[in-house]
Amino acid sequence: MFKMKYIALSVLTASLVPTAYADHYELSVMEVAGSSAETNPYPLPEYPVSSADSADLVKRLPGTHINRNGPLTPIVQYRGLFSDRVNVMLDGVRVSQAGPNSMDASLSYLPASRVGDIQLYRGIAPISSGIETIGGTLVANSRQAEFGSSREVEFHGQAHAGYASNPRSHQTAVTASISNENNRAYIAASRDKGRDARFDGGRILPSQHNRDTLGLGYGFKFGEASEAGFDVQHINTTNTGTAALPMDIQYVRGENYRANLKTELSNGDQLSFRLHYQDVDHLMDNFSLRQAPADAMRWRETFTDVLARGMQIRYQMQNWQLGFDMDQSRYNTTIFNPNNAMFFVENFNNVRRDRYSVFAEWDGELSEVWSLQSGVRYSHVVSNADAVDSNGPMGAVVVLRDRFNQASRRKSDDLLDIAAVFTRELRSDLDLELGIARKQRAPSYQERYLWGPFESTAGLADGNTYLGNVNLKPETAYQFELGLNWHPRQIQISPRLFYHHINNYIQGTPTTDATAIMANNMMSMSGRDPLQFSNVDAKLYGLDTNWFAALTDHWQLEGTVSYVRGKRRDTGDNLYRIAPLTARTMLSYVEPSWQLGVEVETIAAQRKVSSTNLEQKTSGYALFNLSGRYQPVKDLTVTAGINNLFDRRYQDHLGGYNRVMGNPDIGVLDRLPGIGRNAYVNLGYQW
Repeated sequence: MFKMKYIALSVLTASLVPTAYADHYELSVMEVAGSSAETNPYPLPEYPVSSADSADLVKRLPGTHINRNGPLTPIVQYRGLFSDRVNVMLDGVRVSQAGPNSMDASLSYLPASRVGDIQLYRGIAPISSGIETIGGTLVANSRQAEFGSSREVEFHGQAHAGYASNPRSHQTAVTASISNENNRAYIAASRDKGRDARFDGGRILPSQHNRDTLGLGYGFKFGEASEAGFDVQHINTTNTGTAALPMDIQYVRGENYRANLKTELSNGDQLSFRLHYQDVDHLMDNFSLRQAPADAMRWRETFTDVLARGMQIRYQMQNWQLGFDMDQSRYNTTIFNPNNAMFFVENFNNVRRDRYSVFAEWDGELSEVWSLQSGVRYSHVVSNADAVDSNGPMGAVVVLRDRFNQASRRKSDDLLDIAAVFTRELRSDLDLELGIARKQRAPSYQERYLWGPFESTAGLADGNTYLGNVNLKPETAYQFELGLNWHPRQIQISPRLFYHHINNYIQGTPTTDATAIMANNMMSMSGRDPLQFSNVDAKLYGLDTNWFAALTDHWQLEGTVSYVRGKRRDTGDNLYRIAPLTARTMLSYVEPSWQLGVEVETIAAQRKVSSTNLEQKTSGYALFNLSGRYQPVKDLTVTAGINNLFDRRYQDHLGGYNRVMGNPDIGVLDRLPGIGRNAYVNLGYQW
């Protein structure tokens, strides 16, 4: 039977390591859970690194898009769901974001130059993949060291250097390791720096970026079948623009610590543990990188921080996997005015969000032609927030503050996830997949504890202010999936139809709270009334597919198609920031030591927009990209390309609105344009 496992969509970041000779490091392969890569007779096209952002690699997956609020602020969208609804795991753990507007979105912690592999659980995410997987699970891993093959000490490493013309930017990264069969240690570092991006007609201000990362790790084997490891990752992002948000990044700085232990028991069962701890600080303002407000009393800088810790336990026995997951996060956000030492507003004060979860999952064959992956997960989510204070806006703002402080803020939610995915072999080259699931998500801390009309909305970037709602109910999605995997000798196509019926979907709706409207009029100059997070009913449905065809021994064609439709079931309004119909097609000519490719990205107009969010429509467009790879010697790879070859001016529907005053090329609240022509080149060397 054709066992559904993984399909390698594309070999990514080819400039980082020579693809044919990686002995001790995992190749930079992007995979999608759903089909077997073994059926592909030829290697799939390689996509070189063209920017510092690893999300530029992710968006090539079927059904996957990126809500982009800045050059290093990518929010993953999968089948119309985004932000906290998508479970993004970095090196096995879920990173908590220090920024209440997701300036430090999960993928920003992993530069493209350090990507090891990226995997998407396509369709219904397995129960074992994480807590609150209502919007699916994406797994990204950094490049690290592997154990050696003998007692002899081995030295290995990889170096990357890249340059792009738009924005004018450079990327550098190095990973070096020392190992033998029982020990491994590595050090990794990267630097990304770029100027403002340009488009046909001007510049996006500010869109510069600066980021440094450093990683250290050590692992060792002991006993007959046990190993342990520890690593720490440091990030320092400074002076980075986010034109779609009210402020820009001054810094995101901190560490993520991880430790793991796994062992094989005498009966063949496997037991594993993982611990993680995170401590990150973040400062942002509205005057350093962009034109400052004319009124000095409207200058703002905001300090935020997050402390998080967690644990995972897994027990694997034959077809069964049992597990326990927990994480605890603490958030603080305080707003200041550098021109008024007395001014402050506690946006979030010691907010806690703790999750405890247990699950059981079974994965195996029911018969010669049927297989099943099924599981159940129970999660208990507890959230709370301390009383807030402020010394700034008075009147209605004080009323809202006091009302929040007097409210009962401790809330707990009990979530139950159930999933079953059946696979049937119809014939040797054709498989059917049927999936059904019930998934839940508790409200985020922003949705629950945003006590005044602010824009701290996990990166919605719609120009509206929002109020939280302490009494929100968890979202409950009933998910259905129907798919085929057709894989004859030189062709593969895997279409998926899906439908999500979501009760208590959390969405901003117009508030009738006169006090909130009055407070908003005092603090905001947008002229819009605030929205309040509320439970509504919604549905999402659509189709996505990936496909590949080997035309000859050297010519190959591959691509993806993604379509999703999102609507509210209670009013008929469209859901906000839903990606338009998107198709990617790439024709490649492949030789053992070199490769050339031509890609066309076709994006349809998006006319089905949210009237509640005052969302603007966008037109369709097509972009042409060129890429190439050359491996002159065993350990050296050169990649180069041109994106947006014809310098087409366009508006990415997920790119947000300009929030920066004083840019003569883009009006305030106009849609931000996409980046113009970008030529890039990369060198990769391994030893």
